[in-house]
Amino acid sequence: MFCPAGQVSFDEMAELVSYAVVLCRRQNIKKLLIDSTELHGFKTPGISERYNLAERMAQEAASLVKIAHVASPEWVRSGGFDVEVARNRGLDAKNFNSEPQALKWLLKEQGRQPPSITQKTG
Repeated sequence: MFCPAGQVSFDEMAELVSYAVVLCRRQNIKKLLIDSTELHGFKTPGISERYNLAERMAQEAASLVKIAHVASPEWVRSGGFDVEVARNRGLDAKNFNSEPQALKWLLKEQGRQPPSITQKTG
Protein backbone atom coordinates (compact mmCIF):
# COMPACT_ATOMS: atom_id res chain seq x y z
CA MET A 1 0.00 0.00 0.00
CA PHE A 2 1.34 3.41 -0.97
CA CYS A 3 -0.33 6.50 0.52
CA PRO A 4 1.66 9.64 -0.32
CA ALA A 5 0.48 12.92 1.18
CA GLY A 6 1.25 16.58 0.72
CA GLN A 7 1.31 19.48 -1.69
CA VAL A 8 2.78 18.38 -5.03
CA SER A 9 2.54 19.11 -8.72
CA PHE A 10 1.04 16.57 -11.09
CA ASP A 11 4.54 15.71 -12.35
CA GLU A 12 5.75 15.13 -8.78
CA MET A 13 2.76 12.89 -8.12
CA ALA A 14 3.56 10.91 -11.28
CA GLU A 15 7.17 10.48 -10.09
CA LEU A 16 6.07 9.23 -6.67
CA VAL A 17 3.62 6.73 -8.11
CA SER A 18 6.09 5.59 -10.75
CA TYR A 19 8.72 4.95 -8.09
CA ALA A 20 6.26 2.84 -6.06
CA VAL A 21 5.36 0.74 -9.12
CA VAL A 22 9.02 0.17 -10.03
CA LEU A 23 9.83 -0.78 -6.44
CA CYS A 24 7.00 -3.34 -6.41
CA ARG A 25 8.09 -4.81 -9.73
CA ARG A 26 11.73 -5.11 -8.62
CA GLN A 27 10.77 -6.71 -5.31
CA ASN A 28 8.31 -9.10 -6.99
CA ILE A 29 5.30 -7.54 -5.22
CA LYS A 30 2.34 -8.44 -7.43
CA LYS A 31 -0.36 -6.13 -6.06
CA LEU A 32 -0.24 -2.45 -5.17
CA LEU A 33 -2.90 -0.21 -3.67
CA ILE A 34 -2.18 3.47 -4.25
CA ASP A 35 -4.22 6.01 -2.28
CA SER A 36 -3.63 9.47 -3.72
CA THR A 37 -6.49 11.19 -1.89
CA GLU A 38 -4.09 13.07 0.42
CA LEU A 39 -2.09 14.58 -2.46
CA HIS A 40 -2.99 18.19 -3.20
CA GLY A 41 -1.76 21.05 -5.32
CA PHE A 42 -2.77 19.97 -8.81
CA LYS A 43 -6.04 19.93 -10.68
CA THR A 44 -7.67 16.74 -11.91
CA PRO A 45 -5.55 15.71 -14.89
CA GLY A 46 -6.81 16.11 -18.43
CA ILE A 47 -6.90 13.45 -21.11
CA SER A 48 -3.32 13.86 -22.31
CA GLU A 49 -1.95 13.80 -18.75
CA ARG A 50 -3.99 10.72 -17.92
CA TYR A 51 -2.87 9.02 -21.13
CA ASN A 52 0.80 9.71 -20.40
CA LEU A 53 0.51 8.58 -16.78
CA ALA A 54 -1.33 5.37 -17.71
CA GLU A 55 1.22 4.58 -20.40
CA ARG A 56 4.07 5.21 -17.98
CA MET A 57 2.53 3.04 -15.24
CA ALA A 58 1.98 0.20 -17.70
CA GLN A 59 5.60 0.42 -18.82
CA GLU A 60 6.90 0.56 -15.23
CA ALA A 61 4.73 -2.37 -14.11
CA ALA A 62 5.74 -4.51 -17.10
CA SER A 63 2.51 -6.55 -16.67
CA LEU A 64 3.82 -7.78 -13.32
CA VAL A 65 1.98 -5.50 -10.87
CA LYS A 66 -1.80 -5.20 -10.46
CA ILE A 67 -2.73 -1.68 -9.32
CA ALA A 68 -5.80 -0.42 -7.46
CA HIS A 69 -5.91 3.39 -7.26
CA VAL A 70 -8.03 5.16 -4.66
CA ALA A 71 -8.48 8.68 -5.98
CA SER A 72 -10.51 11.84 -5.60
CA PRO A 73 -14.13 11.63 -6.73
CA GLU A 74 -13.31 13.99 -9.61
CA TRP A 75 -10.56 11.66 -10.86
CA VAL A 76 -12.76 8.55 -10.65
CA ARG A 77 -15.79 10.36 -12.10
CA SER A 78 -13.84 11.61 -15.10
CA GLY A 79 -14.10 8.19 -16.68
CA GLY A 80 -12.08 5.09 -17.36
CA PHE A 81 -9.95 6.45 -20.17
CA ASP A 82 -6.69 6.02 -18.25
CA VAL A 83 -7.68 2.51 -17.16
CA GLU A 84 -8.42 1.56 -20.77
CA VAL A 85 -5.07 2.95 -21.93
CA ALA A 86 -3.30 0.96 -19.20
CA ARG A 87 -5.19 -2.24 -20.05
CA ASN A 88 -4.33 -1.87 -23.73
CA ARG A 89 -0.69 -1.86 -22.65
CA GLY A 90 -0.92 -4.91 -20.40
CA LEU A 91 -1.54 -3.29 -17.02
CA ASP A 92 -4.33 -4.57 -14.79
CA ALA A 93 -5.43 -1.37 -13.03
CA LYS A 94 -8.60 0.32 -11.85
CA ASN A 95 -9.63 3.54 -10.08
CA PHE A 96 -11.82 3.49 -6.96
CA ASN A 97 -13.62 5.90 -4.64
CA SER A 98 -12.77 3.97 -1.47
CA GLU A 99 -10.12 1.72 0.00
CA PRO A 100 -12.51 -1.17 0.81
CA GLN A 101 -13.67 -1.30 -2.83
CA ALA A 102 -10.08 -1.17 -4.05
CA LEU A 103 -8.91 -3.92 -1.70
CA LYS A 104 -11.80 -6.19 -2.63
CA TRP A 105 -10.92 -5.86 -6.33
CA LEU A 106 -7.18 -6.08 -5.76
CA LEU A 107 -7.38 -9.25 -3.67
CA LYS A 108 -9.90 -11.01 -5.89
CA GLU A 109 -8.25 -13.88 -7.73
CA GLN A 110 -9.05 -14.07 -11.41
CA GLY A 111 -10.90 -17.07 -12.71
CA ARG A 112 -11.55 -18.53 -9.28
CA GLN A 113 -14.89 -18.67 -7.58
CA PRO A 114 -15.09 -18.78 -3.81
CA PRO A 115 -15.80 -22.29 -2.52
CA SER A 116 -19.44 -23.00 -1.95
CA ILE A 117 -20.69 -24.45 1.28
CA THR A 118 -23.19 -27.24 1.02
CA GLN A 119 -25.00 -28.79 3.85
CA LYS A 120 -26.05 -32.43 3.73
CA THR A 121 -29.07 -33.48 5.64
CA GLY A 122 -29.55 -36.95 6.87
